[in-house]
Amino acid sequence: MTTERSGPLAGLVTMRMIILFGLLRRSGVLAQRRQFDLSEIEWRIMTQVGQFAPLSLNGLAELLLQDRGQLSRAVKAMVERGLLSRERKPGGPEIEIDLTDKGRDVYARMVERVVERDRQLTDGIPESDIAVLWRVIDTMVERADEMMEAERNLG
Repeated sequence: MTTERSGPLAGLVTMRMIILFGLLRRSGVLAQRRQFDLSEIEWRIMTQVGQFAPLSLNGLAELLLQDRGQLSRAVKAMVERGLLSRERKPGGPEIEIDLTDKGRDVYARMVERVVERDRQLTDGIPESDIAVLWRVIDTMVERADEMMEAERNLG
């Protein structure tokens, strides 16, 4: 795919990042379905539960910036498939979501695949360039976080 470099947005770093993210997302969705039989939302649930379990539905919704209803349906389907467990938290109404043994196995394979995709994407790029990229991205993430906080304070 070639991308045009004209128009008022063409010179923006964020627009180039959005193009990269879009390509990675689309190819990732295809791979997720083929390799793991997971929809995009199921993939995202697995990554967050795999990293932060146990999670409540509210905690998961906050991490994914998704509607609780949509997440609840996806979690229920994943419980039925044996990937996730849902148990009531002792002493409260909250439900804790965690990976099952089958879910941990799938998650481990997902991590292997993500590491491989990262290697393919960065193969041949000098380590010094990767280090610069990390510094630039870290700075941009910090600034984006500040922008998010400023927006929250306005609303």
